[in-house]
Amino acid sequence: MTPLLAFLAPGDINHIANIVKGYAIAIGIVIAITFVWMWWKHRARERQVEMSTRARAVYASALRSGVQHPELAEPMLGVIASGAEFVRYKLFVASLLAAADEILLLDPSPEWKATVARMLAPHRSYLASDEFRQDAFATCTPPVREVLGTVISN
Repeated sequence: MTPLLAFLAPGDINHIANIVKGYAIAIGIVIAITFVWMWWKHRARERQVEMSTRARAVYASALRSGVQHPELAEPMLGVIASGAEFVRYKLFVASLLAAADEILLLDPSPEWKATVARMLAPHRSYLASDEFRQDAFATCTPPVREVLGTVISN
C-alpha cells in the first residue's frame, strides 16, 4: 500500500470507493436530466415554429382564394342575388371556416385568433344570419365558434 492510504483499513477503502461511486452516479444523472431537458425545450420550440409555419401556409391559401374570387371575399350580400352565386358564396365562407379551423388547431394563439377574426369580419352579416346559425354553425369547432362570437358581436 501507498503511505498515504496506509492508515486506512481495507474496509475503509471500499467505503470511500462506494461514496465516490455514488457521487459519480448522481452527477451523471444530473447531467443526463439536463441534456434531456435541453433537448425537450429545443424540440418544443421547433414544433412551435413548425405549427406556425403550417398555419401561415393555410392562411396564404385562404388569401389566394380571396384573390381569385374578390367578389366573394368582400361581399355585399345584397349584390349576391342569384341562387348559384349565393351557393358559391356559402361554399367560399365554408372554405374560410375550414381554413380558420385548421389555423386555430395548429396555433391557437391570440394573434392567430385576431387574424382569423379579421379574415371572417367581411362576412359578418352572413355569419350572423339565421340560415348560417341553423345550418353551418353546428359544424364549427369550439375555437372557431369563439372567434365567430367575437366577429358577430363587433
